[in-house]
Amino acid sequence: MGKRRRKSGGIVVIKKANQLIESRYRFDIWETRFFLSILSQIRRDDDDFQVYRVWYKDVIRAFNLKSNQSYNLLREAAKSIMSKSFFVSYEKDGTTREVQYHILRKIDYLKDGRDGQPRESQEYIDVTIEQEMKPFFLQLQRNFTAYDLRNVVKLGAYPIRVYELLKQYESIGERTMDIEEIKRMFEITKEYQRFPDFFRWVVSPAIKEINSHTDLLITDCIKVKEGKKVVSLRFVFRRKPDEDIPHVRSRVVPKPLELPFNGKVIGDVAEVSDVPQTTMRDILFNKYQADVVQKFGVTPTVFLELLEDCTEDQVAQAIRVTQRAKANNQIKTSVPGFFVNSLRNGYTDVKEEQLRRQTEEVEKGRIVETLRGELEMLREVAADRINEQIKTLTAEEPDVTLKAIASLRDNPYAKVIVEKKEKTAKKELELEDYRRDKMLRYLVRQAIVEQHADSFAEILAEYEPKIKVLEEKMKTMSR
Repeated sequence: MGKRRRKSGGIVVIKKANQLIESRYRFDIWETRFFLSILSQIRRDDDDFQVYRVWYKDVIRAFNLKSNQSYNLLREAAKSIMSKSFFVSYEKDGTTREVQYHILRKIDYLKDGRDGQPRESQEYIDVTIEQEMKPFFLQLQRNFTAYDLRNVVKLGAYPIRVYELLKQYESIGERTMDIEEIKRMFEITKEYQRFPDFFRWVVSPAIKEINSHTDLLITDCIKVKEGKKVVSLRFVFRRKPDEDIPHVRSRVVPKPLELPFNGKVIGDVAEVSDVPQTTMRDILFNKYQADVVQKFGVTPTVFLELLEDCTEDQVAQAIRVTQRAKANNQIKTSVPGFFVNSLRNGYTDVKEEQLRRQTEEVEKGRIVETLRGELEMLREVAADRINEQIKTLTAEEPDVTLKAIASLRDNPYAKVIVEKKEKTAKKELELEDYRRDKMLRYLVRQAIVEQHADSFAEILAEYEPKIKVLEEKMKTMSR
C-alpha cells in the first residue's frame, strides 16, 4: 500500500508535467488537497502507479487544518474527482483540440454511517489512478514542474493554480498570461465577466497568499492592454531568500473571514476579502518616480497621466532611451519633453533594438523547448499505446515477438545493427538480449507494428499527424 514519502527536512515533492499544469480543470479546495495528497506519494523512480492510501489524519496534519474537520469532506472530494477530467489542449492544422483524461479509476472509502468498526482506524481512502495519467506523473525527465508541498498547504484553490503556473517560469522570473486563457484553464469563463471583478476575486487573493505563504514573491503584476482593454497580466516574481522561507511557512495570518467580507467561501477558504487594492499605476509611479520625476524633471501629475495607458515594459524602455540620449547629448529640446514623447511614441535606439532581438531569441528558444517537450510527451504517449497493443497481441499470439526478431535479418538497416551487437557480445543474440537493449527493443517494436499494421492503424492515425505538426513547427522555429 502506498505511503507518503517524506524527504529530509520534511520535504514532500509534488511533480507534474507542464501540460497538466496548463490543462483545463476545476477543483475546489478539498479536491485540491486530496489530489495533492495522492501525488505526494508518487516516487521519482516509479514506473507504474500503486494503490495510494490517503489517510484523513495525514491530510489534516499536512494542510494545518483543524482536527474537528469532517472525514466527509475528504470522501466527497474523492467522489467528486471520480467524475472529473483533465482537458489537455494541443494544436492541429492551425486549430486547437483537446484530449479529455479521466483522472481516477477507483476509490475505496469509508461508507457513510457507523458499522461497529473503530472509525478513526478506517478513515482513509484507497485510490487507483487511471493508467493514461502515467505520462503526466511518472518517469518525468523534462518539461515538468516540481515543488515542495509545504509551499501550498495554506493556499486556496485558485492561488495554488497561479503558484504552479508561476513556478514553471521560476528560472525566468516573469510570466505573461492571457486573461481569457487563465479563465479557460480555471473553468471560470462564464464568471467574472468584468476585469476588475476577475482581478479582485481571483488574482489579488492569489498574489496575497503566494507572497504570504510560499517560496515565491510576486513583486509586480502588470496589466497589459490592447487599447483600453486589459488582455493579459505580466507577473514579475522571484524566489525568496532561503533563510526567509521557513519563517514564511510558519507565519500565522488572520482568517480571511475576520476581515470585512463580501465574497463567497469554497470549502473552508474565503476566496476574497474586501480590502482596498493598490493600483498598478501607483506601483509603477513609486517604482520609477526617482528616474522620471526627480532625474528627468517630469511633473508627478503628467507621469501619473502617462501611466494610465502604459505597461511597465514601455516605461522602462522610455527611461533607458532617455538616459542614453541624455548621456550622449542627443536631446535637442527638454529632457522632460523627450521622455514624454519617448513614452507616448515608443522611441527606440540601437541598444533597444539589440535588446528586442535578444528578447525575441530567448522567447523563440523558450517556444522551441516547449514544442520539444510536447513532442517528447506525445511520442511517449504514443509509445505507451503501442506497447499496450503489443501486450494484447502477445497474449493472443505468443510468438509475435519471435517472428518480429526473425524479420530483422530481412531489413538491411536492422541487420547491420543486430550483427554489430552480436559481434560485440561474441554470440548470437537471445530473446533476453532484445529485451534488455533499448535500440533492439525499438527495432522489434517497429517490426511488430509493420507485421500487424491493421492492429496499430488507429493509434498511428491518431498520433502520427500530431507528431508531424509539432516537428514542422520546430523546424519552422529553428530556421
